[in-house]
Amino acid sequence: MNKNIDLHLHTLHSDGMLTVEALLKLAASKNISCVSITDHDTFAAYATAPQIAESMGMELIPGIEISSVDKGRDIHILGYFCDIQNAEFSAALGIQHERRKDRVRESLGKLRKLGIDIEYSLVEQFCTGVSIGRPHIALAMVTMGHIRTISEAFDRYLKEGAPAYSPPIGMASEEAISLIKKTGGLAVMAHPEYTKADDLIPKLVEWGIEGIEVYNYKTAKNIKKYKKIAQKYGLVETGGSDFHYEGTTLLGEQHLPYSIVENLRARLS
Repeated sequence: MNKNIDLHLHTLHSDGMLTVEALLKLAASKNISCVSITDHDTFAAYATAPQIAESMGMELIPGIEISSVDKGRDIHILGYFCDIQNAEFSAALGIQHERRKDRVRESLGKLRKLGIDIEYSLVEQFCTGVSIGRPHIALAMVTMGHIRTISEAFDRYLKEGAPAYSPPIGMASEEAISLIKKTGGLAVMAHPEYTKADDLIPKLVEWGIEGIEVYNYKTAKNIKKYKKIAQKYGLVETGGSDFHYEGTTLLGEQHLPYSIVENLRARLS
């Protein structure tokens, strides 16, 4: 089947900058006909996404990106085909949202010690969804004139190792995978090269992960490496742009085949 796909996309319901409709229209303009919106720790996009996708003749796969933690490391787990109405999942995501708020407050405290005073209420204004995070702090910093760009905010203050970085707070990786599986979904390790946790992959497999994101702009230099890892552990090779907004990763740059979706679906049966 000759269909281009993108299984890693974000909207303004987490840290993306586009509405659901704008994102899907952009994907369509790039000849992408099958997508998954994988906002951080929320299914909010799916209140409207199915109807919009159907009106455009686009295939939509339910998805999410869960921010999990293993020994202080930020491990992102993608979930596909989950039951987005599941009460247990919703309750767990509610706890995640509170953890996100705590992490933002901790970073703001560190910025305050550096002479950059930003109120939490201002950061909240830039978060139109429930998944508040570092990009919203960066937007507040730009607005107040502390830095010029979001990238500069991360490079100077918010990325790992920077003075206002706060360690990730989230559910354990094993818990995230279990939650996805219990609600009928498939768990996939997101952007492994960026995560730098190859040593954890055997454990993720033991806990029930079904795939690894081989094709992602953050793994572009190591596709062969992660293909070998996928083959070694019998994992589905998935992919997506991890698109947030224009100017970062360009939607449609990768031409990913529909066979990826077929391979995922085969794991559901």
